[in-house]
Amino acid sequence: MGKILDIDKIWAYCLTGILGFLEPLGVLILWLLIFIVVDLITGVHASLLEGERMSSHGLQKTVLKFVMYSTAVFLLQGIDQYMIVFANCGLANIGATLICGIELYSILENFYRITGNKVFKILTQFTLKKIKDETGIDIEEKK
Repeated sequence: MGKILDIDKIWAYCLTGILGFLEPLGVLILWLLIFIVVDLITGVHASLLEGERMSSHGLQKTVLKFVMYSTAVFLLQGIDQYMIVFANCGLANIGATLICGIELYSILENFYRITGNKVFKILTQFTLKKIKDETGIDIEEKK
């Protein structure tokens, strides 16, 4: 007599379905990870140069940031693919682009802190202006 419920097959089917849904997002998630890691490395380097103390809390925030950013991109993909079926808006790409743009701002700011080179300050200001012009978001605005 055969198995009625094959748990291994159920897990395999579930995992395959999830991976099939996430597969188109692989490159976007990889770029999110690259931007976050570069921001982390440059931020740590700048902090060490400025004599700031380091803690594991900062690394924990970076991991949490990656999880939250990835989740947002996954959810945007779900809305785009399964809820707004009449128009492929590219919401996951738009969301990932905005996130990477904000991370780029932070990276350029860290480069300026590390080198003191005005080029990075100008690029930081340009990035701020571009983000604000395109999205209306002022990322330097105090909460």
